[in-house]
Amino acid sequence: MSYTIIDNFVPISVQNNLENMFQYHTAWNYSSYTSGNNQENQSSDPLVKECPQLIHQSLWNGIGDPASINLTQMVLYFLEYISGCKVNDIHKIKVNMNLLDESFKDKYHPPHADHKSNEWFSLIYYIKDSDGPTRFFNKTTRDPHPEKDLKVVGEVDPKKGRAILFKSNQMHTGTCPLKTENRLVINYVFQAEDLKINFEKDNTSSLRYVA
Repeated sequence: MSYTIIDNFVPISVQNNLENMFQYHTAWNYSSYTSGNNQENQSSDPLVKECPQLIHQSLWNGIGDPASINLTQMVLYFLEYISGCKVNDIHKIKVNMNLLDESFKDKYHPPHADHKSNEWFSLIYYIKDSDGPTRFFNKTTRDPHPEKDLKVVGEVDPKKGRAILFKSNQMHTGTCPLKTENRLVINYVFQAEDLKINFEKDNTSSLRYVA
């Protein structure tokens, strides 16, 4: 299990525009579930709790939503800039809103992987400050029965402007907030050249002003 936490790699103006759009100016669709996976352990694991959520498909099957795609895709442009990678193929850009639900204390949504292949990357971008951590588990889709005997091995709290980069076959999950009005995240699934989970930021660039 490995992931990279990236804070404030998107300019504050972009952070504010994303929060303003999805907090106040977005048409949402209702989904009766969060992960979409019907895994055998979900009924037996007392910590797993499914619930509805609101979703916005910014990009799906190659079709972008005109109202949001330019802004949401900008996050990947900045990832390219700081990591030196080249994004080749975007599987999806989906925005999730989880509403406050105090019944989720000590519980989380069904664990899942965004893609079965090790060749795809996931990026979770937090639109606003909230509670409701993202949890990572000890298995990937490469493991036999990745949905069974899961153990939490990492947690990341939502923070505005923060993102998590990891391989899409990593088992993970979110949860509903217990204290804040909602939890807003953007889920990216994509392929990229020259991208490593543990990339080092390029600090060799310089600025030169010519009058």
